[in-house]
This record gives sequence, C-alpha cells and structure tokens, in this order.
Amino acid sequence: MNEAMSISEKRILPTFLLFLVLSWPLGAHRFFLRRYASAILFILTIGGCGIWWIIDFILIVTGSMKDDKGKLVKLWVD
Repeated sequence: MNEAMSISEKRILPTFLLFLVLSWPLGAHRFFLRRYASAILFILTIGGCGIWWIIDFILIVTGSMKDDKGKLVKLWVD
C-alpha cells in the first residue's frame, strides 16, 4: 500500500489537545477521529479505568493512533 494513502487527513496536534483537555469527561479525541463506538465506551468505562487513557496518550504522541478509516494520524501540523 502507498505510504501517503495510509496517512489520515486528521492531525496529531488537535487530537492531542482534545485528549489533554477533554479526554476524561468526554473522550473528545475519539469523537474528533470519528471513532464513535470507542468514544462512547471510553466515557462509560471512564477511560478504561485509566488504562485507555495511558494507551491513547502513547498512540497519539507516537503517531500510531488511527482514524475511523483505519488510517494513521501521523502528522502534527500541515
């Protein structure tokens, strides 16, 4: 698969800022990436009792988080 085709149009910076500010009460970073089912589970389980929060932090800062289409969110800004 072409490298450019597997990179999401979403950017890490807004995802990371939403994660920092609104992840605990709202799971906003997952809604931003249009991962609605996991966003709702994130809210209901309070971030997987903190485990999802740690995993999401690592995935976001390393550029390994995926959007709803399975594409990697790898770029910080345009």
